[in-house]
Amino acid sequence: MIRAAVLISAFFAVGFCCDAFPNGTDTTLNWFPSCTSKITVYSVFATDGNGNAEYPIHLSAPLYAQVNLTNNGNVYDQMKLTTNLWNWGGFSGCEWHSLPTLGLLSNLDACTNGIPCPIPQGNQQLTITMDFSKFGDIISLLQDDKPYQIQQVITAPNGDTLCITVQARARIK
Repeated sequence: MIRAAVLISAFFAVGFCCDAFPNGTDTTLNWFPSCTSKITVYSVFATDGNGNAEYPIHLSAPLYAQVNLTNNGNVYDQMKLTTNLWNWGGFSGCEWHSLPTLGLLSNLDACTNGIPCPIPQGNQQLTITMDFSKFGDIISLLQDDKPYQIQQVITAPNGDTLCITVQARARIK
């Protein structure tokens, strides 16, 4: 009987155990384009206000994403920005779980919310500013020193989109 209980406990411990930081996010920022776009992104890395590499990222202060890209589409201006958030969890499965933002991060004016406008054609290095400090109601619900997935969807008036998803270890405090 005790042996059966130990085996069952071991099974559940292994079966419901997740990596605390998936995909190497304990030490590395991961990023990937998450939609088809006329903009090709070559690299993304996070810096602080002084231009120093920052990892883990800090969501309670402005975060600067240095993005090397080539715009093969139009010159983009008057864009909209939607930011989606996920946390990593194990209780209902070792996967990313969408966090509700109640529309607070949806359909914002991209040019006044961290996206440098206009985005001209050709190759360039952009600094995208993500300032979640003005969304304290959302940030206060997040846990410190945990992995989060952040997707920014930038949409031009003609429907062209750029989507970048970042997976990173994040500090809140």
